[in-house]
Amino acid sequence: LVYMKDKTPILILMMGNDQLNESKLLSTLGEGVRPTQPDELLSLTGADAGSIGPVGLKGFTIIADKRLEGANNLISGANKNDYHIKNIDLQRDAVISGYYDLRTVESGEPCPKCNNSLRIINAIELGHIFKLGTKYADALHAYYLDEKGKENPIVMGSYGIGVERIIACHIEQNHDKYGIIWGKSLAPFHVHLLTVNPNNEKVFSTAEHLYAKLQESLIDVIYDDRTDVSPGFKFKDADLLGMPLQIIVGDKNIGAGKVEIKERRSGKRELVEIGKAVSYVEKYIES
Repeated sequence: LVYMKDKTPILILMMGNDQLNESKLLSTLGEGVRPTQPDELLSLTGADAGSIGPVGLKGFTIIADKRLEGANNLISGANKNDYHIKNIDLQRDAVISGYYDLRTVESGEPCPKCNNSLRIINAIELGHIFKLGTKYADALHAYYLDEKGKENPIVMGSYGIGVERIIACHIEQNHDKYGIIWGKSLAPFHVHLLTVNPNNEKVFSTAEHLYAKLQESLIDVIYDDRTDVSPGFKFKDADLLGMPLQIIVGDKNIGAGKVEIKERRSGKRELVEIGKAVSYVEKYIES
């Protein structure tokens, strides 16, 4: 791999089955690093990608991944298209400026600290930390005195928490095939109140009563009182929106003086007396 650092070409040696990690490369070489273009590569080395190597290469800074330190009997390009050199010993045949950790680790590899297997998973960035170094300290003349009384610039850093990303992360980790599963602390509403057969006067009045009582108790509630959709449509919407509790008011249970309460996360359903529904919700929220 050939990169440019300002106007200096840099040859980066990696094992053939490893991938260069550009973040590690930037940490190693600093800003101003870029990959060479094909025409640059040919002009600098006399060969195209795949036929470049460290032996006899002039005018280059050569660095290598740590896995190549002490390696021999290697094969690399001969700086001539379609030619390669065997039995390369880097200590003998090339001038290496340094060995660095440049490769991308693979899932299942042993951790260098504890030797357990590494796992690579996708994640959402909720926060980040930047090392600013002394750039701003020098500009602002922000210095401190060390134990010898000498002035030194403060090494600065910054951190940020993406508050708006917390919701996306929560949904990513709390959902199923039916929709969102809100946790109690982040849910926009604690309760999804819905009616089955709202044209039934008793169903309608019971739902209205519960809606008022929940609001009086400062419980956040979303009320689905639509009359132009089927109960199944409402149930699917309730699961899709994913509020922690659903209170289902239907004519079947109203006759027994009860409503059905469903916990979204577990799917558990329970018949609760109408007069105890609000206290049931309060206990659930506090638990």
